[in-house]
Formats: sequence, C-alpha cells, structure tokens
Amino acid sequence: MIVDCHFHVDETMLTLDKMIEDMDQNNIDKTVLIPPMNETMFERESFYQHSLQRLFRYLILNAPPIGLKIYDGLVKDGCLNLYGNSYEIFTKPNNDIVASAINKFPERFLGWAAVNPKIPSSVEEVDLYLSNPRFIGIKAHPFMHGYRISELDSIAALCEAKGKPMLIHLSSEPDSYKYLPEKYPNLKLIYAHAGLPFWKKLWIYIKKKPNIFVDTSSDYLTPSLVRMAVEFLGYQKVLFGCDGPYGMKEYNVYDYSAKKSWIDKLHIPGNQKEYILGKNFLNMIN
Repeated sequence: MIVDCHFHVDETMLTLDKMIEDMDQNNIDKTVLIPPMNETMFERESFYQHSLQRLFRYLILNAPPIGLKIYDGLVKDGCLNLYGNSYEIFTKPNNDIVASAINKFPERFLGWAAVNPKIPSSVEEVDLYLSNPRFIGIKAHPFMHGYRISELDSIAALCEAKGKPMLIHLSSEPDSYKYLPEKYPNLKLIYAHAGLPFWKKLWIYIKKKPNIFVDTSSDYLTPSLVRMAVEFLGYQKVLFGCDGPYGMKEYNVYDYSAKKSWIDKLHIPGNQKEYILGKNFLNMIN
C-alpha cells in the first residue's frame, strides 16, 4: 500500500475529485490530509525562482547561519513571503475541511489535526478531532505560526499518552528538534521536509532513535537531498509525502509522479522502497 503522509486540502488549488483521480493514476492508495496553512498560492516557472531555491538549499547544507537567516525571512507579519509575493498565513487551522474530505472519501483519506498552541480554542479542539479514528495524529507548525517548541508541551504529552504521532515543520529555533524527543521519549515524531531547516544535524541526532522519522515532502527538497536522507538514515526512518497542492503552477494540475519518482529512482531494493512509500507510516500508526 502506498500512502502519502503529507498533503494539504485546498480546493481553491486542487479539488478532492481531481486528487482521487491523480492518486489512482499514480497508485497512491491513501493520503493523509492537513488543513491549508496559507491562502491560495500558485508558483511561477522562472530561472530566478529555481536559482534562489538552489542557493537556499546550498546555504542550509553548507553555511547554516546564512541559510537560517533567509529561512526566517520567509515569514513576516503573518505572511509567507516567496519570490516577491506575500501570502496570508491562517492563524487558526481549519480542521473541519479535513473532516469533510474524510467523510466524503473515507477509504482514501486520513487526517492530521493541525494545532496552533498560541490559540486556546485550537488546543481545546485537539481531543475532539483525535476521537475520530481517521484523524491519526497532530500537525504543528512552529515555523509559520511563530512559537517556541516548548509551547507544544501539552500537545506532545497528549500524543505520547494516546500513542498518536506528531508531524512538525520546525522553525530555526536552535536545537528545537531535540526538545520533544528528550522530554517525551516515547512520542512518535515526524519532522517534515526531511528535517528542514537542520537536515544533516538533525539526521545525526535521530539516526538511532526508533520513534523519530522524516518525510520527503516539499519543493524545499530535491531528489539528491532525499537520496542523502535515505542513505544516512536508512529506509526505515523515511516516509513518502508530497506537500501538495503547494508547488502547483495552475489550478487542478498537480504532478504526483514528480515526488513519487524521488522514491522510485532510489538505488535500493524494491522491498525497501515499499517501506518508504507506505509500510513505515502504517507501522507507526497501527
């Protein structure tokens, strides 16, 4: 079974029906949905944009202090700023959008309940969503929502007690990837986008921690970065994800095959690819 563990619902970009159609074409059995994080965002094809992306990745890998300053500059005044454009960040996640999609296609979709610990009503809702067995865990976004990792204490304690995983997009807060594993050693964690913005340092830290994973989602990554993560961590610590519909250039046109090909083209045995494409995730939630 192939499971995309990281995909957002935003029908202003990609409809549910088109998602199902494209999932079928790419043999993706299930997708784990997340509420939209920001307003509708289509990307433009440009040499300038690709050059900036390459520079950013190079600096994160080879000159982290400079790379982290660029990373921090992507979020300002409640907006995500990319390539000269600004997109409003949704402060309170709308998990009802995910619940509605799951109800419409219960055999194809699971859900992450997104939380912003800075909003009490968002925290209060978490238990309600987790009572639905098709919501498999919590998504947290310290980067976009702008909070310290310690503000997730109550959420992490709840997830650890319930055996539910957390999916986290880290901010640049120093060593923040160490905080939850050390305080909640039995908590199941997935660091989004291969552990952005720490990558190599994070991989070293989690390599021998069996309950901590990274996913392969996002245009922050490249095939070579995914290959590096798999080579360093091993196939049993990496989970397939797309981070769609972000990265789209036009309405209702999303290329699932591009991200999936990053796994398909790895030079590892086919049975190891099966773990990345679904078995690791299913083992974690079952």
